[in-house]
Amino acid sequence: MNTRKRKVLDLARKLFIEKGFHETSVMDIIHEANISKGTFYNYFTSKNECLIAILQESREEASIRRHEMIFGQDPKDIHILSKQISVIMHINREHNLLPIFESIIHSPDKALKKVVWQHNLQELKWLSTRLIEVYGEEISTISYECAVQVLAMIQHTLHTLSIAEERCIEPESVVKMALRNIDAIIPRMLETKEVIINSDTIDFIESSFEHKKIDKEQIIQQLRGFLDGLSNNDPEDGTQYATSILKELLQEKSNLYVIQALLKPFRQAFSNTTHAAEAREIANYVWRLIEFNNICIKK
Repeated sequence: MNTRKRKVLDLARKLFIEKGFHETSVMDIIHEANISKGTFYNYFTSKNECLIAILQESREEASIRRHEMIFGQDPKDIHILSKQISVIMHINREHNLLPIFESIIHSPDKALKKVVWQHNLQELKWLSTRLIEVYGEEISTISYECAVQVLAMIQHTLHTLSIAEERCIEPESVVKMALRNIDAIIPRMLETKEVIINSDTIDFIESSFEHKKIDKEQIIQQLRGFLDGLSNNDPEDGTQYATSILKELLQEKSNLYVIQALLKPFRQAFSNTTHAAEAREIANYVWRLIEFNNICIKK
């Protein structure tokens, strides 16, 4: 995504928060971004697509932070899982996305509801996978049901506390409570073998996602373009990290550990620069490339 398109996206997010999604028109975005109508529609086919891009960025950032948290850690560590679950809530607060979600939830627009629905299903799928990593393959048949219960406990507890106490509650304590509860529930679920979310429901959820293959060569080309766009005013350490990642990706057998170790400092080096969004995008692509085992791993 080019810099100008990202600027339009940032301004659209600002307007959606300030005025509300439905109250913000395409012309409002065009005026705020100082672009032509043609330019907007060259970037996005509709206001809805603009919103989808905003939500996708939040998921992208959550995915990166979660990968960074677990790197070098025991994937079975329940405390790491607790921190990972809390990430999406922190990002929603940091980017003030909650008012946008609220306006969509009460919208009659089915297309918008589907966007939020898929956003929530992605979170459900991620958590079900992580619960299997923590508790083992024996819970694979109940992992989605467990994930639903964990997320429901968190959501409704936070919502109740926010209404009753009228203050912002830190999610970590609530997430830990939900995980303690599901830890006690799992043995009973395994014993009774009673599930509401059956294989047909799981197949439906899985088929709702578009699985795009991450191409190593495309990442290499983007990294080259990223480096070409840097100047002497950009962070020297960031340039070095980007160069090292590119060098490793160009190897016939890329060293997985080296690449993973470089991604967080690479992203952080550009966090307060105009290159922050693209650095985040590149890091996300590389993490996904690693996750789907599309690169050769040096033993």
